[in-house]
Amino acid sequence: MEWTNIAAADMKEIGFDEELKQLHIRYNSGAYVIYYEVQDQQYVGLLSSDDKTAYFENEIKPKFPYRDLTEGESK
Repeated sequence: MEWTNIAAADMKEIGFDEELKQLHIRYNSGAYVIYYEVQDQQYVGLLSSDDKTAYFENEIKPKFPYRDLTEGESK
């Protein structure tokens, strides 16, 4: 999996595992979260969005299960 630095207010870099459909996010705060069942189009949409934070908050965060590896919390 390759990591991509992104220009977003709170996100530092993202990685996408195409085989497992997992979106990995490293935050500027040091948090590390994995979103599951993410499709290619959401990943591409995030990368190409002019407002990555808004895209993430509307199209990914509320729609996919995730695990916060920083806190060990799953939702």
